[in-house]
Amino acid sequence: MRKNKINIGIIGLGYLGKYHYEKYHKNPLCNIEWVVDINKKNLNYVSPQYKKTTNYKEIIKDVDAVSIVTPTKNHFPISKYFLEKNIHVLLEKPMTDTIEQANKLIKIAKTNKLILQIGHLERFNPVMDTLNRQIKNPMFIEGHRLSKFNVRSTDVNVIYDLMIHDIDIMKSLVNSNIKKISAFGKKILTKSTDIANVRIEFSNKCIANLTASRISQKNERKLRIFQKDTYLSVDFMNHEIKKYTKDKIKLFKREDFKFDKSDALKIEINNFILSCLGKEKPLVNGEMGKEALLIAHKISKLL
Repeated sequence: MRKNKINIGIIGLGYLGKYHYEKYHKNPLCNIEWVVDINKKNLNYVSPQYKKTTNYKEIIKDVDAVSIVTPTKNHFPISKYFLEKNIHVLLEKPMTDTIEQANKLIKIAKTNKLILQIGHLERFNPVMDTLNRQIKNPMFIEGHRLSKFNVRSTDVNVIYDLMIHDIDIMKSLVNSNIKKISAFGKKILTKSTDIANVRIEFSNKCIANLTASRISQKNERKLRIFQKDTYLSVDFMNHEIKKYTKDKIKLFKREDFKFDKSDALKIEINNFILSCLGKEKPLVNGEMGKEALLIAHKISKLL
């Protein structure tokens, strides 16, 4: 008999972890059983109705699933612990430090028939359904993901911090193996790469040029995708797509798609909960998270 609700533990209550907490708090399909953070001050944010601890191993008997929202270096040991105890896991991106670690988590989840979902949030942007329907055979992709500087994400380089979103989307659109990667980047404000440009060539001759910067004066998340007789300009921040199609009368006919603003994290967490309840499948599973991580690794080695 399937359950109608699941018991949740939230591991990590930093900047993003607080957002996870708020979404679970308002979701009628789950009960928050525990909130965990090694910093006791962060736990003051939590409502008195919920149990709190600094030790994630204390919660194991009370939860069906966990959100892991910790620094990347902690993703593997914490995820491994819960998956081995038959607990479903929503794991923030990047998935792990190494591909070997990612493979181990995928294997444990498969063996124990558990949900392992990776937090590639942009996949839940309202533009994605239309984009997936419109794109059939992309020939050229240009991406710009720019962000104002924020200290909280500097434990990883800009590839794992920002570009990995576009890597994940790119791979979901291009059905071909990667043939060649060229990458250039610089360390400007931190000890790891802060700005980078990457050229990815696929076996089917599609080319992607991706730029990511976390030291910009503005925030921008855009993709431009070209296929035969069609060009799509996608604005992830403003939830818009402009489609330009070859026309007999004039060079391009323009069609605009505008989408209502939505809460991508709320939708992602709902997808995770429903997957745990056996009612949906994760939009981004462990294999997909590993694939994006593998490309990010290859790029990082070139910087």
